[in-house]
Amino acid sequence: MLRPTSGLARAALLAALALAAAGCHPGGDYGYDRVSYRETPAIPQATNPDPPPVPAGGLAGAAQARLAAKNLPAGVTQAMVDQGQDLFGTVCAGCHGPAGAGTTTCPTLSDAKWINITGAYPEIVATITHGVPQPREHPAPMPPKGGGNFDDAQVRALAAYVFALSHQS
Repeated sequence: MLRPTSGLARAALLAALALAAAGCHPGGDYGYDRVSYRETPAIPQATNPDPPPVPAGGLAGAAQARLAAKNLPAGVTQAMVDQGQDLFGTVCAGCHGPAGAGTTTCPTLSDAKWINITGAYPEIVATITHGVPQPREHPAPMPPKGGGNFDDAQVRALAAYVFALSHQS
């Protein structure tokens, strides 16, 4: 630090410091006059899209799939439907919604309407296995196995669950 040796130098240094301090805080209010109150937020509020429609039978439609054993195709068991229901929540529900209720980007799987296939069990297996690279009605393509790491038995279980959801009556 510089130490002024004369009283005049010391006075000049103190005057310079006082001027510098006054310049940093115009008006002496430390800049608080620049803060203003806004009645509306400066950042727009995010709006959530409307939720997807509830499937027939409500969100309990997934539980109703457990009751569909009488309508299952040959070779498909209730145990496969139950396993498929558990697997569905790990990957598929992210796009198709809970209990296959559908979203704005992916179709509903819990009704009898089919877009790319007729809804037969082997077609559902093939769709899950190969995906839907160019959907007819929805903007999001489905990658093979929905982007999941499912083996063939798990794909058949997922197809059993989707079949049960869509063939409840």
